[in-house]
Amino acid sequence: MKEHWLDEFVNTVLDRFKEHVVASGTSISGSAHIGNIADPLFAHAIAVEIRRRGGKAVALWVADDMDPLDSVPPPIPREFNRYLGMPYVDIPDPYKCCRSWAEHFTREFLDATEKLGLDVKYLSGAVMYRDGTYLPWIRMALEKAGNIRTILLRVSGTSKPSDWLPYMPVCENCGKIGTTYAYDFQGDKVLYECTMDVGYAKGCGYRGECDVKDGRGKLQWRVEWAARWAALNVTIEPFGKEHAAAGGSYDTSKVIVKDVFNKEPPIPLTYEHVMINGKKMSKSRGNIFTPQQWFEIAPPQALKFFFFRVHPMRHKDFRVEDLPSLMSEYERAERIYYGFEVVSDPKLMALAKRSYELSQVGEPGNVMPIQLPYDFAVVLVQLYPNISVERLLEILRLTGHIWREPTKEDIDRLVTRLNHASTWIKKYAPEGAKIKLLEDPSLISNVLSDNQKRALIKAAELLLEREWDVNELNNKFFELSRTLSLPPHEFFEAAYLALMGKKSGPRLVNFIAAMGREKVVRYFLAAATSAKSG
Repeated sequence: MKEHWLDEFVNTVLDRFKEHVVASGTSISGSAHIGNIADPLFAHAIAVEIRRRGGKAVALWVADDMDPLDSVPPPIPREFNRYLGMPYVDIPDPYKCCRSWAEHFTREFLDATEKLGLDVKYLSGAVMYRDGTYLPWIRMALEKAGNIRTILLRVSGTSKPSDWLPYMPVCENCGKIGTTYAYDFQGDKVLYECTMDVGYAKGCGYRGECDVKDGRGKLQWRVEWAARWAALNVTIEPFGKEHAAAGGSYDTSKVIVKDVFNKEPPIPLTYEHVMINGKKMSKSRGNIFTPQQWFEIAPPQALKFFFFRVHPMRHKDFRVEDLPSLMSEYERAERIYYGFEVVSDPKLMALAKRSYELSQVGEPGNVMPIQLPYDFAVVLVQLYPNISVERLLEILRLTGHIWREPTKEDIDRLVTRLNHASTWIKKYAPEGAKIKLLEDPSLISNVLSDNQKRALIKAAELLLEREWDVNELNNKFFELSRTLSLPPHEFFEAAYLALMGKKSGPRLVNFIAAMGREKVVRYFLAAATSAKSG
């Protein structure tokens, strides 16, 4: 049977080595989006699986906080344009709660990894430059700058001047790192001029020198990536597909790490970008969806499931209005995992169970949690904005969602689900998901056929008989339609029209249980037996 893609990947890496360092990294250019989470998410999962199989592995996450600010993402004030070209560690926090831009957005990212339960060791690029981690590799890169220029030209087609050095000092005069050009060195002293025009920033014209031991500079990106692999003994790294393009960052850095630093490149795990509404996420354009936004409307496990349920190179397009569909897929995987739902295809069943298992924060529990389906929660919070726990449990018993006595953990999860659904409705729900009961059901009487009216009257009589099991009631509605020679979809359309004035809605029997059958009877009879005269 075909294994889950993660297990296939771990099989490959364990065939090569039994001990691994799995690295990931993110540029601290602003609030991270959900796509940025892929790096530490995959690194953590790989390391955990290697250890589970008896190997040794540690997962790392490096904050690239020495990178220059090249754009100011909304909603940060435009006045921050004055810091363009400066390293993130030297820029003040836009929200004035941390010591720097880098600290603020690093904390935000680490908060997301903590909520996701990711066991990744945090490293700061700026600290690694200051504490000497990169120092041997900086020295080697300066000594072998000619070799690096040759590699860049051969692999990526990038031509550098004969005096170019792969190091970017922080200008002592203007504080920018993106505009400096290093052209000579003497021991650990690098000579530079701040004369570059990089589009987003211009140099101030200052000429000076810096000592690489002081940590006031950084290696050029492709050289830095190779130096990181060498310094940290990285054996595996997940990264986005743009780095894997022919002649791109990985192709170049893997040659530099071998030919300049005498180390082997890591095994790559390449992944496809997460799109949002069909477009690539961009911090500079404000076209992102952050983990913090996700946690307002869905649990961390669902975000992990979003990634694990398909191969990393499969297309992923997140549309927040479609969240209930994703949640339904996650809830089904949960039922399959605990044996509450059986799938005829053993391959699909195994993949669903493994994707669910990988998505948990910690190990899955021994007992399946009580489910409040997300789409049903969306209905309940609209019908009862301040629903009590007692009323919620009463409805869930009627709809068959409770099969054992709920624990405190179950109750907490149910309340959280309601809060998530409520936030989704307020902030993101499309009009089609919004529920508003008709004030006067008799208004739709004229649009119903005589047979539809008869069906609603019969349905009202059914509801008055007793409190039905929802599945039994659903079957009764189909029997009723057949008895009246009414296509079932026409009956359901009539029911939704009577309740909401539109032809479709949430699962009818659950909707009835949530509204209360006496209230539904009043709506059905009003729609079927009277009409407003003009």
